[in-house]
Amino acid sequence: MGDMADIRIGLEPILAHGSNEPFAWHAAILTRPEVFHTVDAILLPQDRLSLEATRLDRTLEAAAAARIADSGCLLVVPVNARAGAPDRLLAQLFRAALRHAFPLDRLVIEIQAGETADHAAAAALIRASTDRGLMLAFSGFAAGPLGLRLLAHCSPRLIRLDPALARRLDAAPARARMVEAVLRIARGMGVAVIAPAPTLEAERDAALAIGLRHFHGRAEPAPRRTRPSVRSLWHPAVAGARLARLQA
Repeated sequence: MGDMADIRIGLEPILAHGSNEPFAWHAAILTRPEVFHTVDAILLPQDRLSLEATRLDRTLEAAAAARIADSGCLLVVPVNARAGAPDRLLAQLFRAALRHAFPLDRLVIEIQAGETADHAAAAALIRASTDRGLMLAFSGFAAGPLGLRLLAHCSPRLIRLDPALARRLDAAPARARMVEAVLRIARGMGVAVIAPAPTLEAERDAALAIGLRHFHGRAEPAPRRTRPSVRSLWHPAVAGARLARLQA
């Protein structure tokens, strides 16, 4: 796998509008992500699982170094549903969490829900994660048939919109109406919808006008050691039960 073993992870904050403190952090690949995904697509199954295990370990290592566990925030961890059987993928994640002393009840498993995703693999990972009491997120969501079918399998905590759908809504009324439709569905399911952080004032105003309230974007500083409220996204009342199931 060559230089793919040198995987660097960046942590992107996810914030509610009006707050300066993230309630969650998203783990993204920084080391030539386009090459990483190309290599991943052509690997043999056993090598793909090994590469995914390395990425998951780097993710939890980065989260531990940034002291996210101390901040009270959630960690959104993308998991490649195509990389192996769901049980093996989650076992790799649990080992990484144990190795880096990261609490399992702060993890959110992110599954690709774009139209190029493998529906069967994604659905299987959703079932395995749900059976273990893990929180879920969808990424690349664009209100297409696949994303809506995956929503039928569960109610994720977070939906991260496809940037192609959610950017520059001030200049794209048709896409703004599509995002509004996603927001209506999400509200009924108790799901938080995340959009890329606007870079222009007009873009921000348009996003807020249709009801977007949660945004993600890159940041260099490590998370501050605060304890923001995440009650709408994490149910502490069932955390103990989840941990018991995960450790059983």
